[in-house]
Amino acid sequence: MPLLSWKAGVPRGRTPDSDAGQKSEPVPQIPVNGKTGRPLAYVPGQRPVRSEYARRDPAPSSNSVIRGLAGSVHERVNRIMQAQDWVGRWQDKIQGRPQRPIRGLDEFTGEPLAQWALTNVLYARKRPVPSFGFALAPVLTHSVAARRQRRLRFTLLLATSLYMASTHPLGLAALVLAMLVWQFLTGRAGRAVIRWGFSALVPTVLLAAALLALWTFVKPHQPMLRDAVVESLIVAPYLLIGTTSIHLLDRLACHAYMQSLRPSRTQLAKRPFLAPYAAKKITSHEVSEQWQSIAYRREGNVDRFVGAGLDSWMRGATRIQLTSARTSDEEEDNLSATGAFDLDASQKFEADELLDKVRDELEELRGALVETHALPNCDVAEFLGVPESRWKSLGQGGGGVSKSEWPEATEMCTEARDAPTGHFSRRYLAAQVIAWDGQIVVTVFAHAALEGNTLHFVTRPHVQAPLTPSANVTPAKGWDLARKLAEAPLHAVGDTVALAAWAYTAVGRGLGLLSAATTAAAAVRPRDDGKPVSLREHCGRATTEDMHQTEDVQRYVSILQSRMFSTVSAFLADHGLATGDFKRQAIAITQNFISGDNNQVNTGNMGGGMQQGSAPGSPANRTEKAG
Repeated sequence: MPLLSWKAGVPRGRTPDSDAGQKSEPVPQIPVNGKTGRPLAYVPGQRPVRSEYARRDPAPSSNSVIRGLAGSVHERVNRIMQAQDWVGRWQDKIQGRPQRPIRGLDEFTGEPLAQWALTNVLYARKRPVPSFGFALAPVLTHSVAARRQRRLRFTLLLATSLYMASTHPLGLAALVLAMLVWQFLTGRAGRAVIRWGFSALVPTVLLAAALLALWTFVKPHQPMLRDAVVESLIVAPYLLIGTTSIHLLDRLACHAYMQSLRPSRTQLAKRPFLAPYAAKKITSHEVSEQWQSIAYRREGNVDRFVGAGLDSWMRGATRIQLTSARTSDEEEDNLSATGAFDLDASQKFEADELLDKVRDELEELRGALVETHALPNCDVAEFLGVPESRWKSLGQGGGGVSKSEWPEATEMCTEARDAPTGHFSRRYLAAQVIAWDGQIVVTVFAHAALEGNTLHFVTRPHVQAPLTPSANVTPAKGWDLARKLAEAPLHAVGDTVALAAWAYTAVGRGLGLLSAATTAAAAVRPRDDGKPVSLREHCGRATTEDMHQTEDVQRYVSILQSRMFSTVSAFLADHGLATGDFKRQAIAITQNFISGDNNQVNTGNMGGGMQQGSAPGSPANRTEKAG
């Protein structure tokens, strides 16, 4: 079934509080074809076409994930630690030990992360995947600010160099010439020429003649060379002071951005200042990221919904023939084996009726449960799973698209009604739990297919692990903040030394500053290939590593799956259908996650056959789930 561009009715609100203060608008309650303006046809004798869908809860406006990702784009290299690593490497060389690595920024922090977010999310030629557990707007806003700060720093450095070139051209030229001569003498070519010149008498004579000819050419220009050397002694400290001041201002600006993300600030910036085009793109993404289309891909041996989490568990699938309930289990088993069954009209149902019942039962987990606690931030919504190959063709929408207008909403409303065979896009019911201040997101997707009096009910758990340490930067406070501000001048000097080393290498290779900067930026910037990507998955761990977080994740999956299977079993029993075969399959699935005398939850099955495949190209290898 192709993805349709139809408008749907207003989705059913999640809670009364979410709709409070919003002005109601007259909208159609029946899906309407956007081309013909006529209502969609429905089959006589069956339920009317669905006009509502379970809408997502609003994305959290402020939590640790948003602050950590937004703050990480303003992170800078710790030059003091780098100096310690260089000294330690020198000691390693003397003592004959393996050289230690020099610490720096990885792809999950600083300007590389900001560039990745802008290229693959904000300015990408594809729709952003749904963001679970956090909102994209603040992170994209700070990424735009980080890019603007990088451009401003480059402009100031270039302006300082041009100013020194206009006021002291001889001094700057003398510095560049001295750098080139030193590069030649210490390089491979210079050492080869020196070895050749002292290898025999004839090469020595030729080398002496070349040096005499060079001296003859330079001698008439001695006064100009003397002035150039004097000016270079003036240009060098000026360049050092100017460059260090620029880097110091850059680091102070980073600290200011970080302080704007401190926990006491309840309102985070969602739009960049004086950037109308970027603000328009962020507004469009803020709307489209709440649309409930989600792409799936095959990684290793496991199917995964992009954006729902790198830790995708094996699916739990049940398949039963619908038969009438019997008083004897033996009679029921015989009837199921022979396939001789005849359902009454009251026993027949549709897949969307079953999903509605499961949704209503899961929504009860949001409130206070009997003699226990409610699941934290439990959200129940519906998603339309589409192939990864079709993701780039989905419309992104414009800045004027309202949140109630979702291009694929009507297709999701009607998707579970027809036979599923031959449909690439299918509707899933998703139950999601957000815990640990947004660091842990557990989502269990459920799909029901009814075809040929055979019910197929499948669950697909996904887990989003916490952010990597480099992508979870928190603002400093108290004495820690005072210490970082006091160390900022030392870091700025280190930035100047690093820039001088980079310029020394670039000039030595015969590259200009602009071409080298362009090459370096092109090396960092990934290519947008149109495939769906997730900023949270890019910066997150593959699996949870903390013991308590892992226990919570396993418990959430067990609770959600158990409630889904028990609801399906009760639904079948209410319709007078046999549930024995379904219960046996559901118990086998839940035993894959619950074992032990004390009901300790784990992620293996009783036979030890469930394994998690390693996804190629993922940030980290996934761990096996062995019993």
